[in-house]
Parts: sequence; structure tokens; C-alpha cells
Amino acid sequence: MNTKRVMFQALVGVALTVTLTGGSALVAGALDAGGAPTAAAAASAPVLATDVVTLEARATTAALAAAKAAPAQAAGDTHRKDRAKPVGPVHCEDAQLTMDYVERPDRSTDATNAFDLVFTNTASQPCSFDGWPGLVAEDADGAMLTWALTSGATSSLAVLPPNGGRAVAEGTADVPAAVGCAEATTDHLRAYISSDGAGSGIVDDVQIPVCIDGTWSLWLGPLAPLHGAPGDVTQPAEPSPEPEPEPELPAKCQDEQLSLEFVARPDRSADGAEAFELVFTNVSDTSCAMWGWPGLVVEAADGSRIGWSSAVGTDGEPFVLANGDVATVFGTALTPKSLSCEAITADHVRAYITSDGAGPGVVAPAPFEVCADGSSVLEIGALTAA
Repeated sequence: MNTKRVMFQALVGVALTVTLTGGSALVAGALDAGGAPTAAAAASAPVLATDVVTLEARATTAALAAAKAAPAQAAGDTHRKDRAKPVGPVHCEDAQLTMDYVERPDRSTDATNAFDLVFTNTASQPCSFDGWPGLVAEDADGAMLTWALTSGATSSLAVLPPNGGRAVAEGTADVPAAVGCAEATTDHLRAYISSDGAGSGIVDDVQIPVCIDGTWSLWLGPLAPLHGAPGDVTQPAEPSPEPEPEPELPAKCQDEQLSLEFVARPDRSADGAEAFELVFTNVSDTSCAMWGWPGLVVEAADGSRIGWSSAVGTDGEPFVLANGDVATVFGTALTPKSLSCEAITADHVRAYITSDGAGPGVVAPAPFEVCADGSSVLEIGALTAA
């Protein structure tokens, strides 16, 4: 514990600077699994706080610029959960989000209180976030009591649709009595999302005990898209049987093996949301495997992107698509009227199936209305065998 407190004090300037620039990942990266400083942390110790701000801002700007220019990307070729997913909308800002603290007794222990921070996009534009929020615990006067360090080692792009899209970060707070530290009770938590740290933060009134003597007690995971209520846990009625070995599958389907048809589904549409299906057909002579979600973008006649997709639901089991076989994806698109935006008619959709996103995509005419400002986010389900 003493070692943790000494490192806490030594890194206080760097940690606060990183937190205020929209994430604390740099601080967590300064410790190894045993809580000791890494070589990278030792080398960076003399860096001034102003230098950290400059480096963080430059890195954030470069990352956002690269994301806008990059082609659709996905996880590894053989990963069951891979998604040939295109880059998302602009980075979220504090002012367009609200935050709710949700207790998670299902994850809590005698020594830790678990919680979720649920962020909701209240703006009429979609936004995206990749990484960890900065999180500060404050007293009633707004003075900082402590801040959160990161938990977990990886993150992925979270796209928050407009007017209610949500993302969640899982966190834990060590119980001061179990840790043996001096404690105080927070009045509220303030999270920072804006990439340049210029936002005022997102506040929720939360009363939790935290350590205030230099012992780290708050830990926060990366943001992930949220579909359904936080804390939903379904307990199996009986112990799960031993999983059967997965069957051998052919290589994953490639864009060039497929044709695509966009089919309007007015029978499943609702007020303010147009339903549709994407119908993929294997037109090659070679069988291939499919699973997960395709990456999907909406394009104008000149090829410019005027809409993105957000994956919903759960991943199904992989299946094989032989020559002539069909796979479908069900989706919905909010109408420009429901989003209060200027309408424009799309020319086509482009779906990415190839795992590494390097394929040309599969194109189908799709003359439906989206927002002219590029704010439309289509929700699509996973690929299923027809």
C-alpha cells in the first residue's frame, strides 16, 4: 500500500493533466501488473505537465485525423467477433452527453463497490469515442478528492447514435475500510470526454466513499456501446454443458465473392424509422463462412459517405455460405424528419465483409432518405443464414 501511495504522489501532476484531457490511459500505462513503475514511466517522470498536455493534444489530433482518412477496419481474420466496421462520426464532446451512475451489486464484493457510468448522447448528431473517460471525484465545494485510473487493456470504437444513443464504462471503487486508508465521501463525479480537455465535464451527483490519502481506489474501464439496460444479468437455470468442439469452417467470405441487394421493408417500419434488409448472395464457386456484423456505410452518387451503421443485438453462430446461398441483415434507419435534419436521397450502400476491411465492399442501389449533414446512423443486426 505504501508503494502505491508514493507512486500516487509522484504521478499526481501527470495523472491530473491526462484526466483533464479526456482520459487516464497514460497513467495506467505507467504501471506494470504488480503495481510497479515500468521503464516507460521512469523515463517520462521528468516531463512537465505542460509537455504532457501538448503531447496528449497532438496525439489526439493525429489519431482523429487518421481515423477519418482510414478505410473500414475489423478485428483479426479468424476472430469470431470480427466486424468489418468503418470509421465512425466525429469525437463526442462533454456538452452533448449526460452521465448516470448505476450501482452494480452483481459485480460488487466485500472489498469493492462496482458501478457503471452510462453516457447518453442527447444531441441530434452521432458521435464516437475510443478509449477511457477521464473521471474525477469531487466534494461539495468542487474540490478534487481523487481520480480514476484505467482498468483493462483494450478499447474499441463506440458509436453513439443521436437522440439517446448510449455507451457504458464499467468501474469499481475499493472500500476504504477494506484497504485501510483515510476516506471521504464524494458529492459528485465529473467525467471528461472532450478530446482536447476543453469541456467542462459531465457531472452526476454520486455519494461513494473513496481514499484520500494517496491510495488509488477508483478504477474505470473503456467505453463500449450499450444496448439494453445496464446491469441486466441472466442467470442460467442449470449449469451450462461442456461446449462442443467448433466445426471446421471454410475461410471467411470476401467482398468479391458476394452480391448485395437492398430491400425496403415497409411492413416492419415504424413512425420515424424505415426498416430494410441487406441480402448477400455467394456468387462464387467457393463456399465461405460468415458471422458477426458487416461494416455498412451510406454513400452519395459521388462516393462520399453520408451515413454509418451501428451494430445491435448479439452475434450468432458462424454459418457456411455455398454457391447461391443467401445471408441477410435486418436494419432500421431513422428518418430525417424524426432527426429534424435536412433530407437527401442516398444513391447506394456499401457493405464490408472482408475481415481486414481491405476489400472494395459490396454495393447495392439504395434510394432512401438520410440526413444531408451526414448525421444518420443506421442500426443493423448480425448476419444470419436465410
